[in-house]
Amino acid sequence: MNCCINCFVDQSLKHTITTLSRTHGDCDFCESNNVSIVSCESLSSIFDQLFELYENHADAAHSISASPFLIHEHISTYWENLFNSTLLGQKEVKHLVNQIGRGSSFYSPDLFEKPVEFEFLIGAAGMPAQDLQLRWENFSAEIKEKNRFFVNAVIDTDTLDSIFGRLAITYSSGSTFYRARPSESRLPIGELGKPPASIATPGRANPVGIPYLYVSDSEKTTLYETRIALHEGITIGKFVAIEPISLVSLKDIKKFGPFEILDRGFTFEEFILYRPYLQRLGDELSKPVRKQDANLDYLPTQFLCEYIKSKLGFDAVEYRSAMNSSGYNLAIFNDQKLECVDANFYVVSDLKYTWS
Repeated sequence: MNCCINCFVDQSLKHTITTLSRTHGDCDFCESNNVSIVSCESLSSIFDQLFELYENHADAAHSISASPFLIHEHISTYWENLFNSTLLGQKEVKHLVNQIGRGSSFYSPDLFEKPVEFEFLIGAAGMPAQDLQLRWENFSAEIKEKNRFFVNAVIDTDTLDSIFGRLAITYSSGSTFYRARPSESRLPIGELGKPPASIATPGRANPVGIPYLYVSDSEKTTLYETRIALHEGITIGKFVAIEPISLVSLKDIKKFGPFEILDRGFTFEEFILYRPYLQRLGDELSKPVRKQDANLDYLPTQFLCEYIKSKLGFDAVEYRSAMNSSGYNLAIFNDQKLECVDANFYVVSDLKYTWS
């Protein structure tokens, strides 16, 4: 049977399929027509390194939840950006995984028909990610409650150096971002940059008195980030990168496809072990903080961002928006690499809320 590039989201795997494909045709799984197709068996050796991770186990409590997961369920749940869930349901994913698995050297009926878990997590205790998270919690508590400048609870910077280097991305010149300021009328372009040091309040990335430029991926995201009220006015500036911007991206740790992380220099085991810790750091940067708690609650992430800036030499850090789940923000350390080129004034005419 044949699958196609549209069956998958993982960019590395899509590139591999394009390279392997010798013909165009119809896909047996997502029903795309006239696309690059390959036989499922031709992907078996590529998926071997993924299948090799698994062992039969009653539940997946170490990696996902305390529920039983068959191998196709585990792969599609843990690696949510591997399969194209828009075109493939669980029935099609199961069929596709089984067809690829039939040609795998790790194939066995039990592995594909009974619950599984990552083999190296079964019975594991004191894993590196747990140790790193505990260090982070101890560090956060100390810097907020006990010692501010000479902290005894150190975080593992050697590990962070290695990981962050592989999470680095670069936005090219011409990339656009947005920044908003509440206002009574349209503000001049020159007033939409970072605040002067003399009035810079602490943010999730910057300490008091050391301003960074916070920008968002879209007008919608920056509008949400201001927490603007109904009928209030706001000026939104459009910023363009005039030089490449190198940064550490913590916005989509959970959404890396398995073959994408191999391209970034991780092994599967390494990334799986560190993923909870990286998600924790991303969550710390993204989480909503009440204004009255900001001075203390932002201290750990301010330290993290200063480390990324001063020790690793990056221009920015990228993180998921707390106010718009589909958007993301950048804290720009080096604002000389962006220029505000346009500004528009709006009055908020409607607000939408969701709750749980």
